[in-house]
Amino acid sequence: MPEVFDRADLTPRERLLAAFDMHAALCPFIAAAVEIPDPGHPARVYARNYKMGFAARLTDAAREAGAADPEQLGEQLALLLDGASARSRVLDTDTFATAAAIAAVLVDNAIPTAAADAEQLS
Repeated sequence: MPEVFDRADLTPRERLLAAFDMHAALCPFIAAAVEIPDPGHPARVYARNYKMGFAARLTDAAREAGAADPEQLGEQLALLLDGASARSRVLDTDTFATAAAIAAVLVDNAIPTAAADAEQLS
């Protein structure tokens, strides 16, 4: 998602939360993994690598934002995004606004107040 992670006009915290604005449908990588039972299939391997890379980008942004445990926050946000994507498809409803609200709580709880205050000033 370079349209989120490569934006210099957003703070790291804003990039973490902007990821929830970009998802509107079932992630095609989740769809491929669900449809292809063989974990060694090239499409499943590609999907797994994409999802791992996506979580790593979230972790990097969390680290930049000053999260106390950036790996944990990155994984939590990746799980939340994937869950919102799947739930949105199953229920045929938009779950991303709720997921974005949960993400804001996770992000704000993970970033020490001093780091959040300094980021707001930048």
